[in-house]
Amino acid sequence: MISDIRPAHVEAVPRALHRLCFAVYCAVSATAACSESSPSSPPNAPVGQAGTSAGGTTSVGGSSQQSGSTSGGAAGGGGASVTAGSAGASGASGSAGSAGSAGSSGAGGAPMGFEGGAVAAVSLTYDDGLDPHLAIVQPALEAAGLRGTFFVSNFEGVEHDWALPSVKMPLSPLSARHQAWLAAAQEGHEVAGHTVNHPCDAAGKAPGFKLADYDLTRMQNELDESLLRMARLGAEAPLTFAYPCASDKKGLGAAGTDYSPLVAERFMAARVSDSGIADPVTVDLLHVPQLDAGGKTGDQLKKMVDDAIAAKGWLVLLFHGVGEERASCPGNLAYAPQTCMINYLTTSQEAHAALVQYLSEKKAQVWTAPFRAVATRIDDAR
Repeated sequence: MISDIRPAHVEAVPRALHRLCFAVYCAVSATAACSESSPSSPPNAPVGQAGTSAGGTTSVGGSSQQSGSTSGGAAGGGGASVTAGSAGASGASGSAGSAGSAGSSGAGGAPMGFEGGAVAAVSLTYDDGLDPHLAIVQPALEAAGLRGTFFVSNFEGVEHDWALPSVKMPLSPLSARHQAWLAAAQEGHEVAGHTVNHPCDAAGKAPGFKLADYDLTRMQNELDESLLRMARLGAEAPLTFAYPCASDKKGLGAAGTDYSPLVAERFMAARVSDSGIADPVTVDLLHVPQLDAGGKTGDQLKKMVDDAIAAKGWLVLLFHGVGEERASCPGNLAYAPQTCMINYLTTSQEAHAALVQYLSEKKAQVWTAPFRAVATRIDDAR
């Protein structure tokens, strides 16, 4: 999704500088950007006029680690009430990653210690900041005592009207949709990175926003801007990241330039396009595989959980829409979840509910937690 002029050398920006720049941003924007109070493109979705969004180019460093054998990227980043992440050397490029379903035994056969003595972990991840995530998914998870990860982005050319708020100065007030995302973060759900404009090679993507249209400089600026936008939604460092549209494999520009070093500078872990159940002992946290939940039945989703238990592994499930498929709504991007929600690549609400119920029943064996929480647990155990 991006045109490529690859510099001979991509210089890593020290995380301390990122934190300093973010602190300066918060100081000049006061509480409007960094302490908003809560209220008491996706590939083929409708889009506005194509255009680039202005925004900051600074980022907050999160804890990043793991030299690995993969080319994935990862998440890091800034938060509203951000606690500085621990700096570390981040893994970047290399050979294909460890996506398999190998068991979670370390040296001497000792099992990986997931929370509560669980033998496996599951992270429920939801892409693109869709309204059903707020209206359907969030209450369903909270009713079962679970929390999810939401990799949020905007439609190309849409400024301040979708999941990510504007960071143009003077700052526009948070919309009702933005306030809902902020409230979700305050309830313990993870708000995580997915770029700003979701560059993608899908046929319906607007000109100028495909992977071939990006180079490293443009992606660097967009990743930094996404950190500032997420900060307004209450995201806290260290942040995580999900590559849109298999861009971890396709890369940027005509040459397919790998941008995982940019991700590794800003994020502590990343979900990639490889399929599989991760071995928590060997997984590169900057190259974590996933299994796509789109269109699956409740029984198929439960089977994935059973497979993770058998493998003593980490299952990262990827969802887009949940509920009824819908490509557009009257009023297009208006926030009115009671009447209409843009929803695509869906899993039925019944299948999602069956999975949530099953995870609740399996709490003794399965630790269901946000992507960042599991990645942090694995990192701490190493």
